[in-house]
Amino acid sequence: MVQLVVDSGCDLPDEFLRKFSIPVLPHTVSVGKDTFGDQRNPAQMAHFYTLSLVDRSHQILTGPAPTAEIESIIKKLVKKGRKDIIVQTINGTNSPTFANAEVAVKNLSATSANDELNVHAVDSHTLFCGQGLLALYTLSLIQRGLEAAEIKQRAEDFRRNIHGYAAIKDVYYVRERARSKNENSISWFKAMAARLLKLHPILSIHHSGSTVTDTVRGFENCTQSLFQLAIDKIRANDLLMPSIVVSIAGKLQDLEKVPGFANLEKVAQEHNVKVYKTVMSLSGGINLGPETVALALASETP
Repeated sequence: MVQLVVDSGCDLPDEFLRKFSIPVLPHTVSVGKDTFGDQRNPAQMAHFYTLSLVDRSHQILTGPAPTAEIESIIKKLVKKGRKDIIVQTINGTNSPTFANAEVAVKNLSATSANDELNVHAVDSHTLFCGQGLLALYTLSLIQRGLEAAEIKQRAEDFRRNIHGYAAIKDVYYVRERARSKNENSISWFKAMAARLLKLHPILSIHHSGSTVTDTVRGFENCTQSLFQLAIDKIRANDLLMPSIVVSIAGKLQDLEKVPGFANLEKVAQEHNVKVYKTVMSLSGGINLGPETVALALASETP
């Protein structure tokens, strides 16, 4: 059977990843002088969000999963008898993890004495919840017994239909995070105006790029609009798979209190759509800001 590997930007519940034995490539997180690998450990993530460490954005840096770490994880799988492996990563334009995975695959292929070793690197072309949804789709193909090459091709086709959305709590925070990485896409004036007028954008993330889908006054109204996007798709029977991934940059129990979420769960249950709830990856929370809420679905249209 084909083995799936994801990186820590993939928003899926930890218990799900453990149930299906899906290894996680750790992105690096540096807080001051301390650096550690983010492996979607629930206790570690709770520590970050409970202590509001994400708020101290100027002290925090994130980095890709290192090539050596990726090679090490793949080698461990090979020792366990895994010969067909798919390594699925966060969007390559946002992180070097995919490039590192490609190097790791080439290195292992060049040095492996096992001619049957078959490792594929797949750029998800999406982030966080979207990456989680692609992993769910990929796992469904694995469970059907498809071969690695066909799974890779189908996953790369399916990723074009993944639509991710994020309700941003604090535009000014996102601007400061972007500036720390020498990105100046959000002006100081726009960020301050959004904060003063209590305007919150809904960011759309798709294979073709990122845009602002809507701007809503009041964060409660913003999250309701976010979940309504998914509700409308469910009711219109537009989903290409009966699954939606939702994450929050905070404690998981706080997701239940987010305006609009209870209605999404109710409508999803009525239409036999599974909602996967999880804490947002540290990379996501650090870059999008505390209390950001995100979701991803698969549809032929936005």
